[in-house]
Amino acid sequence: MGIEKSLKNSSVPGKVAILSRLFLIAALGVVLTGAVGCAGVTKGPVLLGVSEHRAALMWETEIEGPGEVLYGKGNVLDKKVTTEPVQVKYEIKEKGEADKKKVAFIHKAQLENLEPGSAYSYRVTGPRVPLLQQIAMLGRSRIQHKVYKFRTVPDETDEVTFLVYGDSRTDPKTHRKVVEQMMKKKVDFVVHCGDLVSSGDSYRQWGPQHFSPVKGFVETMPMYIIKGNHEGNNGNYEKLLVPEDRKNSFSFDYGPLHYLCVDNASKGLKTEELLKMIASDVKNSTARWKFVNYHIPSINFGGHWSAWGSPDALPMLSKSGVDFVITGHSHQYERFRPVAPPSNSDGGYVTYITCGGGGAPLSRIKQSIYHAEAGKIYHFCLFHIKGDELTMDTFDINGKIIDHLKIVKTDGRLNKQYLWTAVPVAAVHLHQNLYRAKPTRLSTRPKKNQPFNVTYKLSVPALGEPAKMTFKLRSDQGKYKLPGPKTLMIPKEGGTFNVEFAVVPLTEVKVSKKPIVPALSLECHYEIGRVKEQISHPIIAKP
Repeated sequence: MGIEKSLKNSSVPGKVAILSRLFLIAALGVVLTGAVGCAGVTKGPVLLGVSEHRAALMWETEIEGPGEVLYGKGNVLDKKVTTEPVQVKYEIKEKGEADKKKVAFIHKAQLENLEPGSAYSYRVTGPRVPLLQQIAMLGRSRIQHKVYKFRTVPDETDEVTFLVYGDSRTDPKTHRKVVEQMMKKKVDFVVHCGDLVSSGDSYRQWGPQHFSPVKGFVETMPMYIIKGNHEGNNGNYEKLLVPEDRKNSFSFDYGPLHYLCVDNASKGLKTEELLKMIASDVKNSTARWKFVNYHIPSINFGGHWSAWGSPDALPMLSKSGVDFVITGHSHQYERFRPVAPPSNSDGGYVTYITCGGGGAPLSRIKQSIYHAEAGKIYHFCLFHIKGDELTMDTFDINGKIIDHLKIVKTDGRLNKQYLWTAVPVAAVHLHQNLYRAKPTRLSTRPKKNQPFNVTYKLSVPALGEPAKMTFKLRSDQGKYKLPGPKTLMIPKEGGTFNVEFAVVPLTEVKVSKKPIVPALSLECHYEIGRVKEQISHPIIAKP
């Protein structure tokens, strides 16, 4: 049915609505050729990466057909790339309505033969569609006509500024507030530590939880995104965020910085192979500063208490010459004091940061001697490197600085003032083992005035230096009759140890899935090297 016939058969209000849409199309400056126009862009565009000579783009349309990128140096759009999109089928659910089946088309493009350190402009468009179909789309899909700018990486520079944040899933409003604070900073790129959506296998979540909150930022700012465990395994992450010439694990360079992004969250990955890949990549780089970023932490004292790659990861990262390891997964901020290399080794000192405060529900964290700074707070990190000097400021959601770090290298070595704050890797491994080894659950409910045993079995790996441990029970005064503490000397070779206490309840004890009531806990105070710390476990009985 043509437009003239459609108007003839329509009511007056219907004619007015159609005419209004026509006039609005004309007002937007849309060029129509033989009753054909450009379909709207429903996600993006997004800069997936920029190097000296290339740039990777992604965007989504709801209409099938090839897309286009017009681009060029400065303000002249004299080059063109045509795309063949990938189709994705999914469902959306609106209040009071049944699920609606939807189809989306993901476009990716590589802009080639760019000049280093230069400003470029680009504009993306969707497929060409018939006029009446375009009229029907108006109001729910925008016409893409905006020109965006970006800058390629200079081939020679000793300076770089970048942002890192992660775990932005679940709460788009909080995520947007973090993004708005980041948009105030002048940087060269952004790295996301993973977990962009609650369930990556649900395609309908990607728009509201990720692409909407970052809109207005990622069109001109390259964002390198590491895969998190919430991104799923059905391929949405790869379809949306991985350029065709890149794998989930990849590295890039910017002046004095080498940055390695690693997928340690996908199913089927072998930790040993990933660690070998990391070591090889970092050793082959001659950059002054070397960063490694993956989602699941190797040190994390709070939240998930992750220890990915333990006990091999920390010594390997030290020996490879890594300066910083940044992760997410646990929704908190923690910057660890530099972790020293194993005894009698020639490795370097590594700074570990958990940067998981981008919008997901925050995790509980308790500061320990290993932390330089830690907190249950939404945040992002701003790094600036100029030659041998590095500064980092961590900002909260209101733009307030919550942590500051400045370190300097001389002949490749970190300044002594910073190294004096280091903790031994053996102490970190011991703390991780003490947390993982829980007291044996009581098999029956303790009875008033009848003794029961608390048992703690501990397997300690080779630490490289001896440790002293003192175990004791703690409860509210008058609730239990408690024995005295017990002390163990752990040789540097480690070993397996059992600790057992006899306890007498002086009142009735309640048992559920939670710790017994009145509360009873086992504390371990330990000393290794210069470190004195303790860890505590509640006593739990089988319900």
